[in-house]
Amino acid sequence: MKTFVITLSNNKASVESSNQTRTTAQQVGYNKPIETFEAILPNQWKDILPYKNHFEMYPKPDNVGACFASHYLLWKKCIELNEPILILEHDAIFVDNIPDIDFEMCVSFGRPSYIRIWNMSWETPKEGLNPPLEDNFLGHHAYAIKPEAAAILCSDVEKRKLLANDIWIDKHTYPWIQEYRPFPIWADTNFSTVQAKLPDSNENSPSGEMWEKFYTVGSFENQYLLKYYPQILSGPQSKNFIDV
Repeated sequence: MKTFVITLSNNKASVESSNQTRTTAQQVGYNKPIETFEAILPNQWKDILPYKNHFEMYPKPDNVGACFASHYLLWKKCIELNEPILILEHDAIFVDNIPDIDFEMCVSFGRPSYIRIWNMSWETPKEGLNPPLEDNFLGHHAYAIKPEAAAILCSDVEKRKLLANDIWIDKHTYPWIQEYRPFPIWADTNFSTVQAKLPDSNENSPSGEMWEKFYTVGSFENQYLLKYYPQILSGPQSKNFIDV
């Protein structure tokens, strides 16, 4: 399975981060070559995706469009190669090797760096290959995709209004998406060229009252997040990074 890491070669931090991806991959025994895929720049995405979108709702709309365009071109690459590929973003960190499994159409190996609390399941996670607990494809920084799935996504790009690609891909529209737990790849939460704090007035942000519920010590929600999503409750991409 060919592996690609999306990288901004003109961005020193992006190059260093993708080098970290390669280093951690080797450390856990993932010895397949990881090819650099040149990321689309914020001023380039409109030529690649001249389709209706909601990118303006995000703090960095051109960065979101560029990210989507990069993934879109890799879906086309998957179709061209006619074989499954592994897609990594430059913030991917391997904590374990990729399992040798036969997934259905598209599987995430990436641990979500944020959640959408109003759009997720609160079920106990199961190890192995299963439908995602979140409605959306929040582990998009590390996923494998087959040509059949890539063809569907590429076709739908022209039909469905675009959002950030990890939100645009959801399990209701694409019931064949899967995730593998425990996640072998995490996101470096100290680095992002896309995510940013949302203004407090954004209608998609959870209210302070909702967050207080989830952060109430001892509550079911708090204990659930502590156990299964500890990365959400601390660090720079905690409750300030929602829905981007």
